[in-house]
Amino acid sequence: MTSNNISQRGNRESSSHHARRTSRAAVFRGVARGIAAASAAIVIAASCSACSGGVSDVAAAGNATAGIGPYAAATGGELHIYTWAGYMPDGVIEAFENDTGISLTVDTFDSNEALEAKLQSTGGSGYDIVMPSDYMVEQLAQEGLLMQFDATSLPNYGNIKEEFRTPYYDPDNLYSVPYIVSYTGIVYDSASIPADEAPASWDDFFHPRDSWGGQQVLDDQIETVNAALRATGSDQCPTDPQDYQNASDLLESFKPHVGVLSSEGVADRLASGEQKVGMAWSYDAYQAIAANPDLKFVFPSDGTNMFVDNIAISSGAENIGQAKTFINWMLDPENKTAVEQNAGAGSVLTGGDELLPDDMRSVNVIEPSDVERATTIMERHCSNELNDNYTQMFEDFRS
Repeated sequence: MTSNNISQRGNRESSSHHARRTSRAAVFRGVARGIAAASAAIVIAASCSACSGGVSDVAAAGNATAGIGPYAAATGGELHIYTWAGYMPDGVIEAFENDTGISLTVDTFDSNEALEAKLQSTGGSGYDIVMPSDYMVEQLAQEGLLMQFDATSLPNYGNIKEEFRTPYYDPDNLYSVPYIVSYTGIVYDSASIPADEAPASWDDFFHPRDSWGGQQVLDDQIETVNAALRATGSDQCPTDPQDYQNASDLLESFKPHVGVLSSEGVADRLASGEQKVGMAWSYDAYQAIAANPDLKFVFPSDGTNMFVDNIAISSGAENIGQAKTFINWMLDPENKTAVEQNAGAGSVLTGGDELLPDDMRSVNVIEPSDVERATTIMERHCSNELNDNYTQMFEDFRS
């Protein structure tokens, strides 16, 4: 690929986020304990499911500002949730229903694009609570498919860790609160690779030692291209074509070192030793480390991708009081700890990590050190024009 082939043109959307989030759903189906199949609806009726709840919560579909106003806890009624598989354990559903008298219906999706398509097809109606990822919060808000509710008005808003407040995709906290945080880094087998030979950066990863063997690489254009950009001194969404050229050249030279290019079965391959070094999402890494404690997760010093899934209210929500009650309830770390345990993730809430089991907290994907946390960079959604460069580079790498 030559420099003049790497441009800032194009109107097609990247499919990478779709690929990643689909594979992630499969991962959480494996992590989840006692969760129904992803396509099934979970309907658990509370004893008070017929109650009105004492708060009037009906709004016209598409009313994007109906959630603005003082918080008043709902005590009864119903709530319809659309989320990722594994994000609403049975015990959490039961606890919420018992605490509030609100009956939950939970359906699951397997990609942000599936969520977007559903809301587009209904004009935002059909569900009250939805759980989009970072970039999709911004996109759905721009499309008028999310309802403003001002997260700062919730009593438990102050429990959110400072680093997860005012994110780029919702800087005024009008549409969302954080739910789950995950990272993209490097896993290596410390039993066969001494610490002084282990990868510490993406630069190391793309210049492997012979002893590492073929490496695990995620079949995800954003993750792989961003890693190559960082290894060559750039970062996500650059506007200089030379940055893409440098990363493309690096990926081309790296091809002989690829053992597996896949986003599926990552935890199993790393845990079994099939690959000694691999690019991995933190929830895969947590599974792998739980099965093989010799594995270590590295936050690359030249930039660790961080992505956040969120709770939001659909613009066509009919149960607004119940939705705000659910969000506020989930901002209590004692209520939410089972979610983190189920998802293999650290908490976005102050005091949440301390509630996790000791064996979880000992793994750095759950509680990164200050040095590791300093490497993290929030994932951004590049423009369609820049995404075209990502697509072209990744197609060349896969060929």
